[in-house]
Amino acid sequence: MRAKDENKEILILESALKMIARIGLAGLKMSDLAKEAHLATGTLYIYFRDKEELIRKLYLYLLRKSSANVIQGILTNEPLKKRVNKICYNFLIYNLEGPEYGAFFEQYYRSPFFHETESVLAEETAVMQPFYELIIEGQRQGIIKETEPELLVTLICGMLETMAKVSFYSQKSISDKEWETIFSIIWDGIKS
Repeated sequence: MRAKDENKEILILESALKMIARIGLAGLKMSDLAKEAHLATGTLYIYFRDKEELIRKLYLYLLRKSSANVIQGILTNEPLKKRVNKICYNFLIYNLEGPEYGAFFEQYYRSPFFHETESVLAEETAVMQPFYELIIEGQRQGIIKETEPELLVTLICGMLETMAKVSFYSQKSISDKEWETIFSIIWDGIKS
């Protein structure tokens, strides 16, 4: 059995993401993906047993990637509101710079490939942990509404994903002034 090359696996996942953005999740075929990645079809099967495993690993890969980007530059000694602002802004920028990520997640959640296994749930929890920790810290300090943290995170992420879509489709960037307004609305929605 040949050893797996992490760079080749990432190449396959990124190629799959580009294809899915163009043709949709249902249209993805392993043979076409091999051509897109400039690899032999057999090489794909060294890394992924089948399309289902590829899609599941792409989902987990994108979760990890988004987590690393979203927590970038957040300092634990900063005031809570500033950290919430940064994590929200990072989340928005991540979605603006990679509209194919949001498109993939939307398709994935509505597809037969979506399965909430224990390992997937653990990975999702780990990725969203920085958001949850900020919410819980704010609740302990009496700054953020006392409700399920998941509800507040869903509110925040949903608004930011929608803003990213609107900006992408309108081909209009979000100015600093608009960001201030967006964050003000988010903060008013979650503060006590």
